[in-house]
Amino acid sequence: MHTLESQNNRQSEELAAKVSRLKHIAFDIEKETNEQNRFLNSMHLDFATARNFLGGSVRHFTHVMSSGRGDRRVMCYLIGAIILAFFFLYHTVNSFRNK
Repeated sequence: MHTLESQNNRQSEELAAKVSRLKHIAFDIEKETNEQNRFLNSMHLDFATARNFLGGSVRHFTHVMSSGRGDRRVMCYLIGAIILAFFFLYHTVNSFRNK
């Protein structure tokens, strides 16, 4: 009888330890999920801000191009220069990342 009781106590302690580990794992999963949700929410806000900014820029650009007030050739040169600068910066950043 004593042997069964000690075996039962040992198994109870092992089960309690396993339950405790599972509880800690569940808390870690919940913590990670909350952090990821906060990160995704901040990304959503950043993308919404960027979308609004780009939308306003496109509307302004369309208005300038259709108004006839600006010199279109200068505007095209400016756009070309911006695109070239972007590709130059992109290439430079990638070359530093690969090192």
